[in-house]
Amino acid sequence: MPSDTFMLRAINLGSKVDLSRDVNPRVGAVIVDGAGNIIGEGWHNGSGTDHAEVMAIAQAGANAAGATLYCTLEPCNAQGKTGPCVQAVITAGIAKVVIGQTDPHVAMSGGIKALQSAGIEVEVGVLQAAALALNTSWNFAQANNRPWVVWKTATTLDGFVAADDGTSKWITGEPARERVQEVRASVGAILTGTGTVLADDPLLTVRSLPSDAQPLRVIVGDRDLPANSKIFTGDKPAIRMPGDLAKVISELWQVHGIHRVLVEAGSHVSQSLWSANLVDEVYWFQAPMILGSGKPAIGNFGANTLANASRFPEYQVDRVGLDLLVHFTTR
Repeated sequence: MPSDTFMLRAINLGSKVDLSRDVNPRVGAVIVDGAGNIIGEGWHNGSGTDHAEVMAIAQAGANAAGATLYCTLEPCNAQGKTGPCVQAVITAGIAKVVIGQTDPHVAMSGGIKALQSAGIEVEVGVLQAAALALNTSWNFAQANNRPWVVWKTATTLDGFVAADDGTSKWITGEPARERVQEVRASVGAILTGTGTVLADDPLLTVRSLPSDAQPLRVIVGDRDLPANSKIFTGDKPAIRMPGDLAKVISELWQVHGIHRVLVEAGSHVSQSLWSANLVDEVYWFQAPMILGSGKPAIGNFGANTLANASRFPEYQVDRVGLDLLVHFTTR
């Protein structure tokens, strides 16, 4: 069978596990003997568990000697919570390693050179685009030293998130709120501002996840909040992160290892986010209603003339119940 077939199998294995809320990337591995038979398979289940290559080697056993390893990500070359995969590959007697993408994590990289130094043949870049797509936000965070930022808002057709009197529940219907649950489940953290906590007293949780598996809830802003706010409940109560919003976003990756964050906040935080060019992906829900005045979704973030307006020609529009969802990336 061609290399693509085995790499595709490795990619499918890596896709088995949702690591949206884990610091580690998704990885799949397949070991193939000289006759073209798969003799070992593995995938990473998250931080602290065996890496995909180690799982596949354990399954292949002594038959791994002289075989070919297909892995979606360059085997790690440093001690983390588990041992370096490179040493496991060398010890197993693997003859060739086929890699989807190189490891952008500087501390863990170097696996290719180590394998080659041990006399193992290495091929890099097989189904590279698909391997990269396995960890889009993790790769982005490695390259930009901050997480991929998803901004979500729910507005009237004329762009308001609340009426003049502050009422905002509910602008969109239950189907749209269910879709928001899916978006929340795809991130490692949910960020909001003190204004939203004071106005709405939200939980900002994922109903389908147990309390100990929830995304990290993060609050920015300086205003005092009631200790009994809903956002402080559960096994993982919200944390407050002081300082500039850009600094907070960066620290979510640099300190907490979060590579994908959802921002659900009012116009003040949203304005700061757009002004700092920190929005990477947008979920904009629009309800079939008009207020005429109220609290805007964003506010003035510097585009004071039509020529400076942010334009996003590549977008998707879905109907969600009675509401519309406009979804796009900004980069």
